[in-house]
Amino acid sequence: MIPRATSGWQTITADLALILFLITAQAVAEPHEPETAPATDALPAESTAALAMHRPARGENISEWLAASVSDERQVATIAIDYAPGNRNIALTEGTRLLGNADAARVTARLVLAPAARNATLVSIDYLSEGEAGTDLAR
Repeated sequence: MIPRATSGWQTITADLALILFLITAQAVAEPHEPETAPATDALPAESTAALAMHRPARGENISEWLAASVSDERQVATIAIDYAPGNRNIALTEGTRLLGNADAARVTARLVLAPAARNATLVSIDYLSEGEAGTDLAR
């Protein structure tokens, strides 16, 4: 007589699937508080959720970069400009020029100006606008 194993690979696989299900159910059931980032001197558009980021040089045309980077109508470019004291008008002129680049690339854009210790420009692309009704599959 040949002894037979009491459990096979099917039982082990089913056990592992059940454990994975229970861990996932536990994680989904726990309410999560949004994490608050500490205040920093970083540009407001700088985040880990951005799809693409670019630090343009002063006077650089970003139309081609925007056209190549934006692939969905829900994506919005955020042009964030930090300006040092006394440079607000220069920052506004540069922001207006970059908004014109976005218009030329047919990309929806917004401009954020903020006073800071130094001048800096960052363009980021994120999903910020709603698509047509019924087209948002995952959020």
